[in-house]
Amino acid sequence: IHRSKKEGRTSIMKRQYQASADVKEEAKDLVEKELKLGYMNLSEELFEQARMNFLLATQLDPSCADAFWGLMLEKENIKSEDDLFENPVKYKEIVYTEYFDKAMLNANETQKACYNQILERIYAINEGDNY
Repeated sequence: IHRSKKEGRTSIMKRQYQASADVKEEAKDLVEKELKLGYMNLSEELFEQARMNFLLATQLDPSCADAFWGLMLEKENIKSEDDLFENPVKYKEIVYTEYFDKAMLNANETQKACYNQILERIYAINEGDNY
């Protein structure tokens, strides 16, 4: 997810649903399908189903940053990054989760940049708090 300024308002660019670079070719389509379903289920507040989608993605691709990011969102019942971005005080503890660590560890440079944009908002709003 990327945030960009357009005519004074912030918008989210389309998610890529990326399997990791080292995933087996035959599993790539399945991983990306589970990611799409997982994020769709998150947006519909079907959190348990989203969790199953993301867990299946991690079984097929143990280094899938997007799946770990989705598990992090699901654990906090967050429908999308909009919720995370709009409520940075509420979700400031999210950086301490196991899934956050795994997402950041496995993210490629593009994913890290996207995740960090969201996290910068949390840090800026909560500046002065001890992390």
